[in-house]
Amino acid sequence: MAEKLTPLESLLVSASGREAGKWKSISFVIIAVYLFFTAGWQFTHGGMTQKALLNLFLGCCSVMVVKYEKRIYVSPLGFVKETHTWISHHRELLPWNEIKYVTLTTKGNRMMTLIEKDAIGWKLFFAKDDHAKLKEILKRYAPKVPVNDISPRF
Repeated sequence: MAEKLTPLESLLVSASGREAGKWKSISFVIIAVYLFFTAGWQFTHGGMTQKALLNLFLGCCSVMVVKYEKRIYVSPLGFVKETHTWISHHRELLPWNEIKYVTLTTKGNRMMTLIEKDAIGWKLFFAKDDHAKLKEILKRYAPKVPVNDISPRF
């Protein structure tokens, strides 16, 4: 198993993050148990066949996604995407100095943020109430980055 990542300070958490909910986790545990038992039965009754290997592989994949968590947040270093499973931990950082342009727009109770970096970028969602706080963070940590706010004014 991979080591846990050292935590970074979180200034604002994005609504784009995901987490395997309770029922999804239970479903994947049931699927994994079924696939492991099926692979074991196929192995004992027919040897190591292609079906047994496939069920074993799919069972391992099901176990891996039981504890899946994707967390996206704003830190003093920039925008951060973290992915955690039982087996791996991965962090992707978009530093403030690599951001070329930011576009903010709101619709309903959500705010979409487009963060441009060269030819590619990130599309993140935040709560509409976080609009002012995100603009304040951008002004503090990336004052030279142009921010285009195309939110409706009414």
